This record gives sequence, C-alpha cells and structure tokens, in this order.
Amino acid sequence: MDLPGSIFVLFAGLWAGTINAVVGSGTLVTFPVLLALGLTPVVATMSNAMGLVAGGASGAWGYRRELKGRGRQLLRL
Repeated sequence: MDLPGSIFVLFAGLWAGTINAVVGSGTLVTFPVLLALGLTPVVATMSNAMGLVAGGASGAWGYRRELKGRGRQLLRL
C-alpha cells in the first residue's frame, strides 16, 4: 500500500473508531475503504476484525467511569 492509501486508512480508522465508541457501526466505514484500496474481501474482513479488538479495548477504557461497578454484568455479557 502506498503512502496516500495508508493515510486514507489511518483517517478512516480514526473515524470508524469514534463511531464504534458511540454506536458501534464503524465497519460501515472501514470495510469499504479497505476494499476500495484493493484488498481482497477476506483480507479486508480480517484487518477490520483486528481493528475492532483494539477499538473495543480503547472504547472500554474511555467509558471506564460509566462501567465502574458493573463487573458482574460485564462478565455475564
């Protein structure tokens, strides 16, 4: 991937991460971007899934005050 494509993926990832932290549909941004840059659907899906792991962890960290005291409920989920 060339530099402009990498920069485009970076900004799409930041945008999708923000969307995921609020409503959880950032894949609607990242998956089409990865396909448009020429990645195969399988590679785009796996790349997107790996990004969601990091995004979920950072979203949980950002909402840690709201999650305080909800340990049992989180374990059940």
